[in-house]
Amino acid sequence: MTLNAIIAGGGAGGATLALALHRIGVEATVFERDSGPTTDEGHLLSVGSNALDALLAIGIEPDGIPVPKLPSYTGSGKYLGAMYNGAASDSAPTSLLICRNTLQEKLRDLCAERGIEIVYGKELESCKVTDSGATAVFTDGSTAEGDILVGADGVHSAVRRALFPQATDASYTGVLGLGGRSLPGTLEPTPETVVASFGYEGHFSYHVEADRSVQWLAFAPREEPVGPGDTTGAEEWKRWLLDVYGRDMPAVREVIGNATGPIDVRLMERLPKPPGRYRDRAVLIGDACAMTGRIGAGTAMAMEDAVVLAKCLRDVPEPAAALAAYEALRTPRVDKVVKWGQMNAKPVKVRTPWGMHLRDIFGPLVLKWLPSVASMDWLYGHHIDWNETVRPSGTGRP
Repeated sequence: MTLNAIIAGGGAGGATLALALHRIGVEATVFERDSGPTTDEGHLLSVGSNALDALLAIGIEPDGIPVPKLPSYTGSGKYLGAMYNGAASDSAPTSLLICRNTLQEKLRDLCAERGIEIVYGKELESCKVTDSGATAVFTDGSTAEGDILVGADGVHSAVRRALFPQATDASYTGVLGLGGRSLPGTLEPTPETVVASFGYEGHFSYHVEADRSVQWLAFAPREEPVGPGDTTGAEEWKRWLLDVYGRDMPAVREVIGNATGPIDVRLMERLPKPPGRYRDRAVLIGDACAMTGRIGAGTAMAMEDAVVLAKCLRDVPEPAAALAAYEALRTPRVDKVVKWGQMNAKPVKVRTPWGMHLRDIFGPLVLKWLPSVASMDWLYGHHIDWNETVRPSGTGRP
């Protein structure tokens, strides 16, 4: 049976799914809420080995800056050691540093090459799903019908709310993620390296390019969330960041002080686990059903979800059984990643110089003697075998 899929959400997960479905002969149309493609670069993403493995499974190999390890420092500048940022296997792809919108542009271009339509300005208002198909209703009054509906529409997913109206929505964790670029300064280039700093108040990482300009990312505590209509300007954010990181090592303060252009600000949110990943002919992927927090695994999980869902639809004849198989395959892994993200939801504050001194002493020992901290192969070493056949799970739900 030839299927037609409606994908709500044109981010990395939705675009990856459309490409994976095209590979198995399923026609997909992507409906994106935004009025058009974003033109700015967006903040940096560390795209893990597992995400690149998922893309390779469907023949996609993005370009980026290899970042196999993250040299890490305390806020005082004490070297802690290098954290692994990829799979242990030499045959696995090396994690890459890619600007968020550069990655999405790559996926959009591939969709265009394959004749996959991305329709902009389509915000989902509601949907109707049965055991035989799905109808999406958009805020402009238009509709779309398909054999399956996929919610790739992020943490505040309209598809998830329609499928599970009683489920608790996402909430703010008290941490903001901020990213931007800085003018060249005194810092030396850091080829194939992202420097990480565990400061007094927050976490900060940066990459210095060959011309000494810097791309950076911060996770900082803030009691009040940023609303959709927030008008805080870049200079005000710079002042706030300098206050948060004012006691940290000089390199961090220099990067913030030299920040130029827009600063991308995102809420770090938690999402209670919904009752399921699918209902009838509708299914959820990525942040729409699981938030991994500030460990930076959200894009990778969405890509893994997309490829596994395509495999299930390829190998399991009945859509309901295919969605059940997808849920059975993905839930244990995603639950483990989410749990890790929850454990690291907030940067651990150090309130006094004495506390930072203790971090200086014991931090290197933690990285040396706790492999679960220093090595993340259970996360980055995950492999999806595209040629392996998916079997029905033997379980199912309405």
